[in-house]
Amino acid sequence: MRKKRSRNEIYISPDGGETVYVQKKDGSRGRLVSKSQYAKDIETIQDEEDMVNEHAVKMRRKYPALGKAWRHYKTVWHLVMGER
Repeated sequence: MRKKRSRNEIYISPDGGETVYVQKKDGSRGRLVSKSQYAKDIETIQDEEDMVNEHAVKMRRKYPALGKAWRHYKTVWHLVMGER
């Protein structure tokens, strides 16, 4: 965890500089100062992980509109990425 002092603020980064926060006086994490594209991508991956597990498959089977949207997504994905 890096700390840098500037304008009477202490900056902290829990991930080696990918995200930077102002540290509050009580030591807790304050407002977000910056977030790299890499950190944003990791956050997106974590948010979307539950879209591809066993529960997600059951939900797509239970809700036909969700299943249809998933099939459309897969079609577009394969068109963009090419069949492998």
